[in-house]
Amino acid sequence: MSEQERRTARRLIMKVPLRFRPMQETANPEHEAASMNICNHGVYFATDRKLPEGGMIQVHLRMPREVVGEDVAEWCFTGRVAHVELLGPKGGKLGVGVQFLYYEVPRPSL
Repeated sequence: MSEQERRTARRLIMKVPLRFRPMQETANPEHEAASMNICNHGVYFATDRKLPEGGMIQVHLRMPREVVGEDVAEWCFTGRVAHVELLGPKGGKLGVGVQFLYYEVPRPSL
C-alpha cells in the first residue's frame, strides 16, 4: 500500500508558521519553519535542521480553520518524524513529515 493510500485525512497545501524542537533537545532553542501541507494527523515542512526518522518532536502551531473548522489558539503537538527527504540539491533543505501522536490546547485564562 502506498503512502498516499494510507492517508486517512485530506492534506491541505498551506503555509502555516510553526516552531519545533526535538524532544531530546529541551534545553536548546526552538527552530522556526512553515508547513508545506497540513492535516489534523500531521504536518510536512522544510528545514535545514537534521531530524532523525522515528525521532520524537514537539511542534507549536495555530491549526488553520480549514483543518479544524474554527479559530483556535496555538496548539502544542507531540509527534513522530515519519519521513525525511532531501529537497533540491545536496546540502539543501530537508522535507520532514511529522505524524501527530497527541496534542495540548491551552485553555483561555479567566
